[in-house]
Order: sequence, then structure tokens, then C-alpha cells
Amino acid sequence: MQARALRLLVLFAILFTPLRSVRAAGAAQAADNKATIDFPNTVTFAATLQASAAITSVTLEYGTDQSTCGKVIGKAFPDFNTGTSVQAEWTWDMRQSGSLPPGATIWWRWRYSDQTGKETVSEEKTITWLDGIHPWQTLTSGMLRLHWYGIDQAFAQEMLDAGVGGLNFNETQSGLKTDVPVDVYVYPNFDDMRAAILYEPSWTGGIAFPEHNIVLMGLSGGDTGWDQSTIVHELTHVLVGHLTFSCLGIVPTWLNEGLAVFSEGKLDSASAAQLEDAIKSDKLLSVESLSAGFSEVADKANLSYSESYSIVKFLIETYGQADMTGLLTSLRDGLSVDEALLKVYGFNINGLENKWRGAIGAPARQASAQPTAQPTPTFVPTIVPISGAQAGHPSTPFVVPTSSFGGGTPASPGSTSSGPPRSLTIALLAFCCVFGLLIGVIVLGVIVRGSARKAGKNG
Repeated sequence: MQARALRLLVLFAILFTPLRSVRAAGAAQAADNKATIDFPNTVTFAATLQASAAITSVTLEYGTDQSTCGKVIGKAFPDFNTGTSVQAEWTWDMRQSGSLPPGATIWWRWRYSDQTGKETVSEEKTITWLDGIHPWQTLTSGMLRLHWYGIDQAFAQEMLDAGVGGLNFNETQSGLKTDVPVDVYVYPNFDDMRAAILYEPSWTGGIAFPEHNIVLMGLSGGDTGWDQSTIVHELTHVLVGHLTFSCLGIVPTWLNEGLAVFSEGKLDSASAAQLEDAIKSDKLLSVESLSAGFSEVADKANLSYSESYSIVKFLIETYGQADMTGLLTSLRDGLSVDEALLKVYGFNINGLENKWRGAIGAPARQASAQPTAQPTPTFVPTIVPISGAQAGHPSTPFVVPTSSFGGGTPASPGSTSSGPPRSLTIALLAFCCVFGLLIGVIVLGVIVRGSARKAGKNG
């Protein structure tokens, strides 16, 4: 009885072994399976694939470990010479696809079939996308890992401490926290950082990749306050990205950037003076206009950051951290900016505008008749690597997700269509019908005349 039960147990285990485990048995058939990085341009995957019969198809499956709405698998089909042992190689060119952030994890595996129909999948391997030139060192504290080179360890420790302080501030003041490690790569200067990632603006000084849990930054070379503010700012973008990640929601730029600047502490004197001047002269930008991308004009960009900070500060200090968390999760769950504000605070974006203006002593703004601006695919102005009045605030060139309606603004109920008038449409249809009828009559006449001629010849 016991032997029978054991046999049934073994049979049950065989039948219900996960398919991935069965396929992994073929892992030994991929020899010299490796990836070679030519940073920051390419990574080349190569392996010797073996089978008992001639191999007829080879596919490289690859991707990165990042937050996505579904499993994203890239596929490449390298050339090879058919045989029982084949050399397979394929190069991923970042200059064509766009660059990954340093520190990103790349995974890959080989899937191939032989002429008998047997399919083999090699074991999944990983490699870290990072240059091998610099002598990287790492300091860790809690959920923060700081990677650095070219600076002394004491300053690296100061940067780590600033980052940890920023994480603590965000958790207690804004309700933002992470349950996964975040990697910060600190370059000793801006040139080294810009050389590490392709196609970023030449003035980028810091950038966050929430989907990868990675922050990059270059040091200013002397402005310690700026350096420490930058790491806190960029970490905040990662935290916002973690909390609001979904395939439904959007986060307005004023909220994302406002939280990042708020996490740094008080505004610097130049930014505070500019904001105060805009209040007194009634030249504040509307909250609605700050929902999408900020201006690339330096003065307007700086004012946009300062206003965003002021709006977020007003919401947190007036209504508390819990409501701020509720606003972010409502946006994550797919509510529009107006809907989320109404749900959490009881007012829409125009109501927020007037309440905020009242709190800072600015005159009320007339409510706009236009629908609330929604975030569109645009790059937010990034950190300018200079301290002082002209520098603005550290920021991140992450892309604001598009709205579910493709970036357009849905028509409001009862709105007038922007298409052609109905009368013109009917007239054009009538003309087409008459024209088609006329062509038909002409063709029919030609056919009748041709038939008559043939009949005359035959007679």
C-alpha cells in the first residue's frame, strides 16, 4: 500500500512539474553561453548550441528586469549554419534601440529546435549593464545602495547619508517609501555621467529611472548642498514612480516635481524671491498649465518648480500626509486629476488653485472654461548642473505617461463637433452618387453600341 502510494506520488510530481523546469533540463546543451558588453553602445550574446539532430531554428529571448504592465520579451533571430552544433550570436545595439541606465539587469536565454521537432530552452542568465572601466565601489544602508568611484569614501558616505535622510523624510512627511532596494550611481562629474547614457540632453545633471529602481547623478565639483539635494530629489521621483505605477493612471507634473522639490527642504533664496515676486505681480502660472510639461524657458521652468513645491507644501501642511497618499493612489487607479482631487479633498483643480492662492496671499484666478489639462508625452526640464539663481531645481527627464485617450482631450458632453458640417457631407455624398450614375450610363452606352456593331457585322 505504501509502495503504491509512493508510485502515485512520483507520478503526480512528474505530471505536474512546471514546464519551465522541464525545459531547463536542456540548459547543459548551451555551451560558452555569455554576453559581452561594449559600454555604452552594445551587448553581444553568443553561445554554442548542441542537439542530437540538426538544429533548424534558433531564437534569442532577452529583456530587462523592470516594472512593466506585462512580461516583455524581446526576440532576435540570429543567422547560423544548420548542424548538430551551431554557433549563435546576436548584438543588441543601444544606439538604435535607446540606452538602458547603468546598473540595469539584462537577462537572456536561447530557444532552439531540431529537425525532429524537439525544443530546448537554455537556462536564463543575467548581466549588469555597466562599464568595466571605472573602479566602482558600493556603500549600503537599508534600502539604499550607493555606487561610486573617483571620490573619497568620506564624501560617498555623506551622499549615502543624504539619500537615507531623503527616504526617511519622504516616508514621514509624504507617505512615500520603497520596499525594494534603490541603486544610486554617483559619477564624479557631469561629463562622465552623460557619457554613460545615450541621447540625454547635454545639460542633464541627474536622472531617475523608477521602472529600474535606479538613480544617476553627476557631482557638481564643489557645491555639496546641490549634490545632496539632487540625490534626494531623484530618489523622490523613484518613490513616486513606485507608488503610482500602473497601466491606468497618470501623475500631473506639478505633483511629481512638487513632491521632489518638497523633499529637498525649503526653497533656495533666489527661487523663493522669484515666487514671491510672481505672487505680488499676479504672474503665477495656473495649476492647470503645470499638469503637463514645464516650459524650457529658464525663468518659467524655475517658477514652475517653485510653484509646484508651494502647491504640494500647501496640500501636505493643510490636509496631511494621508490625503496626499490618497491622491497619489487615486491617480494610480485611473482617476483623472479632477476626479482624484474631488474624491480626496472635495475640490477640483480650479478649486485647488483658488484655495492655494488664498493660502499664499495671491488673488483668485477665474475658473477656466476649458477641460483640465492632462499630462502628455513630454520631457520635464531637467536639472541644470550649476548652483545658484540660474540653476533651477534638480529634476528628472522621465516621460510623463500618456492618457488613456492617446494624449487628446475628450469632448465634453454637448460640445460641438470639430468635423465638417453635416450639410456639406450630404452634398458631397449626393455628388458622388450622381457622378457614379453618370459613369455607369456612359459605360452601358459603350457596351450597347459595341453589341450593335457586332450584330451588324454578323448580319
